[in-house]
Amino acid sequence: MTTNRRARTRIPLLQWLFSRRQVLASAALLVLSSGPAAAQGAAITHIEENDPAILYSGNWYTNESAAHRAGTAALTNARGARATISFTGTGIAWVGVADGWAGLATVHLDGAMTIVNSYSEEGRYQDPRYEVHGLSAGPHTLTIEVTHERAEHTEGSWVWIDGFDIENGAPLPGGLRAENGHVEENHPALVYTGRWYSNESPLLGSGRALLATDAGASMSIGFNGAGINWISYRDEWSGVARVFIDGELKATVDTYRSPAKALSVSYSVAALTPGAHVLTIEVTGIHNESSKGAWIWVDGFDVLPAP
Repeated sequence: MTTNRRARTRIPLLQWLFSRRQVLASAALLVLSSGPAAAQGAAITHIEENDPAILYSGNWYTNESAAHRAGTAALTNARGARATISFTGTGIAWVGVADGWAGLATVHLDGAMTIVNSYSEEGRYQDPRYEVHGLSAGPHTLTIEVTHERAEHTEGSWVWIDGFDIENGAPLPGGLRAENGHVEENHPALVYTGRWYSNESPLLGSGRALLATDAGASMSIGFNGAGINWISYRDEWSGVARVFIDGELKATVDTYRSPAKALSVSYSVAALTPGAHVLTIEVTGIHNESSKGAWIWVDGFDVLPAP
């Protein structure tokens, strides 16, 4: 940071068209300022914004003020800048600043997306911008992504991080990796960027999958193994994605299919050196001439051991 201020069954067409319109409309309206107070009697672990367990990407600045917790906070308005923290515990609160120059951020917690509006007519410091309670006691991953977007009334698009409060748990430095076996789309080893929408159907693995259509939206999974299968839903509205392994482009995958097919393996690799790897799926926003859309679906992964 810089110091300065299922089965092979076709899903009905009308059902998906309605659900896609509905989820896009509701996502545009969903704005969260803060949640309820921490559970009574919960043990709280305070994490400052400069803790090494928080992984930052993009250009973040450090602001010094006695109004901040511990005297400093991080801020940025750079589109795509992110902060990610993995932790164990039953809840977490993102502590930041709400004022007249603050903007929107996209928050992903284990694949669940929330759009957070940090605008406030009066400045509020050490303020919970997002919080959730009642989680399972196991591992989780929270990602905050700056969109460089403004809600109504605000004069800017700044997003602040003054730390995190973990309920009944502790941070997990270095993040998480999936081990051998099946991994659902909400596994904490998966890190989403951009806007991904949830779709529910009994045809999907565990009844739920995530999908995105915006160019540049991506999903990364760290895993320990010698291979991995990307499982998705493919239909007449599916588009093209790029697949990277350890940062290297490996394939451009056209996920269009007619008739539609659930639980489809859209990409598979099985010849990796056994050990730690990262697979990234990037949405391109394009599709072939036959497709009616550019949706990319994530319905889970199979992490493969060495032969």
